[in-house]
Amino acid sequence: MMRRSGVIDWGRLSLLAPAFLLLLLAFALPLLAIVPEAFGGDAVGRFLRIFESPVYRTVIWTTVRISLEATAITLVVSFPLAWLLSRASGVKGLLLGLLVLVPFLTSVLVRTFAWLAILGQRGLVNATLLSLGLISEPLPLLFSEPAVVLALVHSSIPMMVFALVTVLRRIDGRILLAAHTLGANPLRAWIGILVPLAIRGIQSGVTIIFLFTMASFIAPAFLGNQRQQMLAQVIQSEIETGADWAFAAALGIALAVTATIIVVALSTLARYFSRWQRPGSLPPTLPQQQARNVNKALLRQPVAQPASRLRIPATWRFAARLVEPAYLCVISVFILLPLVVLIPVSFSSADVLIFPPPGYSMRWFEKILGSPEWVAAALTSLRIGAATCVATLVLATLTVLGFGRHFRFQGALETIVLSPLTVPSVVFALGAYLTFARVGLVDTEAGIVIAHTVLIFPVVYLVASATYSSIDPWLSLAAASLGANPWRIFRTVVFPLLLPGLAIGALLAMLLSFDESVASIFLSDLSVKTLPRKLWEGIRFNTSPESAAVSVMLLGVTCVVVITGMAVVLGRRKNALLTLQARS
Repeated sequence: MMRRSGVIDWGRLSLLAPAFLLLLLAFALPLLAIVPEAFGGDAVGRFLRIFESPVYRTVIWTTVRISLEATAITLVVSFPLAWLLSRASGVKGLLLGLLVLVPFLTSVLVRTFAWLAILGQRGLVNATLLSLGLISEPLPLLFSEPAVVLALVHSSIPMMVFALVTVLRRIDGRILLAAHTLGANPLRAWIGILVPLAIRGIQSGVTIIFLFTMASFIAPAFLGNQRQQMLAQVIQSEIETGADWAFAAALGIALAVTATIIVVALSTLARYFSRWQRPGSLPPTLPQQQARNVNKALLRQPVAQPASRLRIPATWRFAARLVEPAYLCVISVFILLPLVVLIPVSFSSADVLIFPPPGYSMRWFEKILGSPEWVAAALTSLRIGAATCVATLVLATLTVLGFGRHFRFQGALETIVLSPLTVPSVVFALGAYLTFARVGLVDTEAGIVIAHTVLIFPVVYLVASATYSSIDPWLSLAAASLGANPWRIFRTVVFPLLLPGLAIGALLAMLLSFDESVASIFLSDLSVKTLPRKLWEGIRFNTSPESAAVSVMLLGVTCVVVITGMAVVLGRRKNALLTLQARS
């Protein structure tokens, strides 16, 4: 309980109450609703059906295997990019940041659909290999496990980089230079020094990516076949057909339990590798007097510096200089190609996905803009996005002010605030569907707005909290000493300084809500169709360039939002510099 001089601070409680009430009613209760649904009736038979059936055991094993493969590959591929981003500045840092940010803010549906145009029988890869004469007939690249893993890795790279870069920025780069002077080759220095120091970021990134891939059903639905079915895909299918809600809830429990077991195992492994970072005390069996009487004379003896054992030929040194540019070139192509390839496909004159297009036409854009269904879906997404944006901004602002700068229980309560980020999205969507169906919120805009607010509020809170922590507290104290009341201090001092962070949070909230796929697919059906839901149906039943045109339009919206956000940030920095120069 929050107290101020022995009195409960009801003002802070009133500021924090809306956010925690939302999390209780729209997040905790939906998750708890899965339990009675799964364990009601013939619960034993339900779970025996899951764990005794070879079909569902195969689905669980496939889910775990694909998730671990995608997580491991993402970690290996993303670690160098995160390291380069953590050391970059100026134009290079801006470009690398955009390289990571633009795909992150692009819908998973769009990124997954792009792989259909790349890996299809008449897609980019097969067309290139056929034109070079390397193959005589198209390769069956789609509907396979490598295609699913490839799409999951592509979607996971931005999240892994963001998890790693914060930790890597705290590492002194001179450590690698010291290791080099002591004779360690670059690979040994990275594995023996850099990786252990970054183990906390690795643990965080691995957990996030594993939960994300475990809950993925879009990539296996589009790019896999029956043998690559994942557990979230089966849950979505059960909900969509309405066949057996209780069985879908049992599958959700199985997914959550399996993910928890694997995450605990991965965390234990991470603690094992980081054990040297927490040196313990002397063993209890070693007398303290003996420890004090250790002979330290050897430490004072001069030691000749050994000759460096590392002899790198000039050719290898030249090749080493090319490693970074080559890596950046490859990773940039991998990240951006699925987004870039959609542009020519969307202007194709063909009726199916062909790359390169046989001709170019605007007919797909004309068809979308002239379709009442697509326009209605876009307007629905805009309304939901605007409502979500307002709700998350209000909640984030109240929560930041409620926590203030010094609060005894802030760490524990922030864990609750950020908890929606740690739960597989498909599990929350399942619980939301079961709960909202009882109160008539399924297939309504209000239900989707509530679900989006729960999922996006933690992200906006993180942005607002970081901005608030950078505000000088003495400004508020100075205003109070001049007679300003709390409301006037907030209106004239805190809010103007908090506004840039709130503007970025608003852009993120609008964009994330506009592109959110999982909850939208679960909670919308006939009466309410968001753009992601409409795109989901279009890709599943019709892989024409029409879906590519919609994807390009969504990508364009993303780029506009990102450029707007950058303009706000750069404009603020320019104004700050001008003000500083004027004062000096």
